[in-house]
Amino acid sequence: MRPLATAEAAVQIAEDEWYRISTGDIIPDALDRDMRSHGTFDLFQGDVFVDTGTTARNVDITIEEWGTEPPLQVDTGGFAEVVESSVSFEAARLRVLSASGLQALALDLEGGTGMYRLRLYSRYLDTRRQWHLLRLWPAVTAPEWIYQLDDDGQPIERPDRTATETFEVKMTTDQVGIVRAEVRKMALMEIEEGDVDDIVEDCDRVCDAIDSLPRTAQEVRVALTARQWKVTLAVLEHHGNLAPDPGSESMRYLHDLIVSAVGNHLPPGRVYGL
Repeated sequence: MRPLATAEAAVQIAEDEWYRISTGDIIPDALDRDMRSHGTFDLFQGDVFVDTGTTARNVDITIEEWGTEPPLQVDTGGFAEVVESSVSFEAARLRVLSASGLQALALDLEGGTGMYRLRLYSRYLDTRRQWHLLRLWPAVTAPEWIYQLDDDGQPIERPDRTATETFEVKMTTDQVGIVRAEVRKMALMEIEEGDVDDIVEDCDRVCDAIDSLPRTAQEVRVALTARQWKVTLAVLEHHGNLAPDPGSESMRYLHDLIVSAVGNHLPPGRVYGL
């Protein structure tokens, strides 16, 4: 599996601390951009601004276009950050521009115009120089994601959420209320922490499933995927490991109820410590 096309360039950042990926036909004028973004990617005026930090003054850039999603890990490793976002290209060409508006790199996109996923790997070569690998491929719109890195500076694969088979657990409406409240609370906490455990999406789907249940029934059957049940159990277990409170016993009972019903379907791998 190889990229469809590649291009390389070196960009001088000077004091600007960013470079621009142009997505349209017209090369924009130089931009006096004093505002700072709160992340590596900042979408502005239809283009992508890549924040290089305050120390880097030169960035070596490699662009790769792929026909489908490329492998996540790269042979070199040692990355400081791996982040990806969705970008719409109005022109079938990617251009990298310096803050002065000068074009440093151009790559004609074999996939044409449309929505792409853009993944950035950044690695420090020294305190004043970085290497950026930018991989892009046609893909539907998805939220921005910052990958966790392992001890070798390689990005960690996100969990497989493609399984759609659901498993039912019979609960009372009070028990369903406990699950929803705890899962929602955990999701909010993880969002504040940066979702380092990659469970917010699962928590959202659990809440959606519960919200679709009939509100008048005394007992309901909650249907979730195996991973969603594992996240739910991890949330309940996390609460049970905290200092005892009046709700801990109810949560431990609910935890055991779920395990007895779907425990043999739980997927392998760690989910929030479980």
